[in-house]
Amino acid sequence: MTTALMELQQAINAMIKRTDDAYHRAARAAGLSDAAFDILYALHAAGEGCSQSLLCELCFSRKQTINSAIKRLQEDGTVRLEAGPGRSTHAYLTERGRALVAERITPIVDAELAALDSVPPAQRAALAAALTTYTTTLVNSLNAIGDD
Repeated sequence: MTTALMELQQAINAMIKRTDDAYHRAARAAGLSDAAFDILYALHAAGEGCSQSLLCELCFSRKQTINSAIKRLQEDGTVRLEAGPGRSTHAYLTERGRALVAERITPIVDAELAALDSVPPAQRAALAAALTTYTTTLVNSLNAIGDD
């Protein structure tokens, strides 16, 4: 590997860690675990209700993590569960949940949109394409290492 590629990789990793830390702080400021924050964000993005299996996909989390977080959100009156088609269970925001999303999640979405708006319009497609290529290649490589 070239030194330039190694330096770029370190810079990208630092930016990812910085972003992860910012989301973690936002979750803590909202009084939420990272998993609960992700669930509320996903429910907000999904609109009205979401299956638990889809939440696992949207949150990039295991079923056990999602189930535990949903149980806590249900206990505090933020989320309610309803039977869906077949064996699926769907999670919905309660009034308390919608208020929490409006107070804590919507400002995060607004900040994300403002950050994207700071990227010149001519560079946005290139940013998305580069991130997609980088992430897809990295995930495939890491998956291949895990398959050994």
